[in-house]
Amino acid sequence: MSADIRRVLCRKCAELGIPVSGVFELTPRCNLQCKMCYVRLTPEQMAPIGRERTAEEWLDLARQARDAGMAFLLVTGGEPTLRTDFCQIWEGLAGMGLSISINTNGTLLSPEIRQLWHRLPPAQVNITLYGTCRQDYEALCRNGNAFDAVVDALDWLKQEGILVHLNTTMVPTNYDKWMLLEQFAKDRGLELRMTTYCFPPNRRDCSCFERLTPEQAGRLMVQDCYFREGAEVIKTKALDLDAPLQRSCDLDNGEPMSCLAGRSQFWLTWDGKLTPCAMLPCPAAHPFADGFPAAWQQLMELCEPIRLCPECVDCPDRRSCMNCAAVTFAETGRFDGKPEYMCQMNRTYRQALAELAKNL
Repeated sequence: MSADIRRVLCRKCAELGIPVSGVFELTPRCNLQCKMCYVRLTPEQMAPIGRERTAEEWLDLARQARDAGMAFLLVTGGEPTLRTDFCQIWEGLAGMGLSISINTNGTLLSPEIRQLWHRLPPAQVNITLYGTCRQDYEALCRNGNAFDAVVDALDWLKQEGILVHLNTTMVPTNYDKWMLLEQFAKDRGLELRMTTYCFPPNRRDCSCFERLTPEQAGRLMVQDCYFREGAEVIKTKALDLDAPLQRSCDLDNGEPMSCLAGRSQFWLTWDGKLTPCAMLPCPAAHPFADGFPAAWQQLMELCEPIRLCPECVDCPDRRSCMNCAAVTFAETGRFDGKPEYMCQMNRTYRQALAELAKNL
């Protein structure tokens, strides 16, 4: 199914309140220690929070979600392939007729997983790329050996004909490597999705957390767009900055959530909380205790009254702003707060885009 058709389907399901797309976060554990991670926990850190759900619990929940309308499932973590019962979970999910994708760091594709995926391949594998050499992985993930494992996994996935997308997150440690990362993907015929904005880690304590300044993040967005899409796209985006705002008179108290989170999409955390997305720890429902249908209904009702910052409604820079409920909550601790980091990032992005377009 094409991405465009899937987007249309998800939006239609949002109108009907059908949870067509879900994410199962199987574990917060990971074999890497990335500086910007928002979820990684050790077993000792997990103990006072909750427990990982068993394979049987995940599969029972998946059947309930499928019966409620879920057709697309993303499996993620932490690192989901770290679970000893990963193959059991995957085989059970695949038997339900779901379109299953996975987020992975690509370092733990064991012979057992490869045999399984040869029979039951993912619809898509999203591998996070942290660098282009062992030294990069050591600096950012504290595991230099991981790079060779990732390259081996990419070679195998290509050989199998499995669709792969690369993701990367830019932080001060790898900020000057962005073009090398793009070239790495290009040389392998792969699409790279670069993220310059890092959410504050509101789901865990993280003393080593680092992210770009908003000015760095905004400028890098423009540089990367120019590298990937060329001058004409930059010029078109710059012209679009001046398009008039579309405003509705009923938004005086702030805009409602405009994404599909909590409307046709959901996130299920490792310890059993049903939330709108990965970066929103609340509102939350409890499907393992209450059943998926009841929990989904509750989540939709909890999301409906959420309103964002009233100041954002008339902001002249709103068209290009990436602000959303998750960003606002992560940055301010409330849904109607003003995320100053995102404001400055967007201002810098607009300035850099206009300057580049003028000189092309």
